Amino acid sequence: VVWRVAFRLVNMNDVAMSTPSTSWMTSAGEEGLGSTTSLNSRPIGFDAIHAALSSAHPGQTNPLQVSALVKYWLGGPDPLDYISMYSCEGDNREAQEKGIPPHWHYVSFGLSDLHGDGRVHKSVVESHQPSGYGFELTFRLKKETGDTADPPTWPAELMQALARYVFHSENTLCIGDHVSWHASLDGMDSRIRHLLLAEDPQLPTVSSALGTVKFIQMVGVTQEELDTAQKWNVSGVLDLLKRFHQTGGEWHVTDMRRGESVFEIDPTTQALVEEGIAEEGSQLSGVSARCGWESRETNLRSGSDSPNLPPPSPSPSPSPSSSPQNFEGGPPN
Repeated sequence: VVWRVAFRLVNMNDVAMSTPSTSWMTSAGEEGLGSTTSLNSRPIGFDAIHAALSSAHPGQTNPLQVSALVKYWLGGPDPLDYISMYSCEGDNREAQEKGIPPHWHYVSFGLSDLHGDGRVHKSVVESHQPSGYGFELTFRLKKETGDTADPPTWPAELMQALARYVFHSENTLCIGDHVSWHASLDGMDSRIRHLLLAEDPQLPTVSSALGTVKFIQMVGVTQEELDTAQKWNVSGVLDLLKRFHQTGGEWHVTDMRRGESVFEIDPTTQALVEEGIAEEGSQLSGVSARCGWESRETNLRSGSDSPNLPPPSPSPSPSPSSSPQNFEGGPPN
């Protein structure tokens, strides 16, 4: 697996100086809902998300960030301007009560409108409308025992890959969706090969002059857990994962070294799944897939087939629905 990514590590204070001063006007000639006012101020949308993160992670006002070398609005390939990475040591009262392990908390910036000047997203008319695509992605990665190094950056590329899918297809991601990745999320030898999408347990919806933003958490799962989500529903599988610290606990912390599915950890959970399917059925409303084909032309005189080169496989394109769906994805080759 070769990750296609072009980014650098920055700190939060670099954001203000790297964002040009802009203002904008609505079609009616009136001043827009929000704009960046000076070189020393951060964009309104960015600042609203950062404020929510500062509340969730007090004392980490200047976290390490991954930044796209060339921003999307300057012609770069990666839609996310930044991905912030917060350290959660699991030593506060809430984490200790819920058995939350030490982990890294990744949060994207760019699926929502950060700037308010139309450079990436259309500006909202009313502040209660979704900002940009209306959400940002998050991810929680369990720290290795004795880990004192900087956080891994592969989750940032995973976020960029999903963001590219959203921008290119214009299909949003929703809580309750699942992503069939078909490869270890970190490119190593791991059973965690797919994603379920949940509500981030720490971050409520953020509102600003540029609209509202939800936080959708990517949760790494095994093939067996993905299969169950497809046969039943994502929320049911997430509830099962919450029960055990090995599968992430209440905050759905992904452990890339996890070697057992929830059904191997506790075989009695399979009976709960069967009961759920019998009572509720499946909530799957659509599936997208990569397809390939080969066309052949028949020589009418000889009756022989003349193969042509197959066309390139189309990009994944799930049905435009707000109901739970499956995105057949995968790492870039």
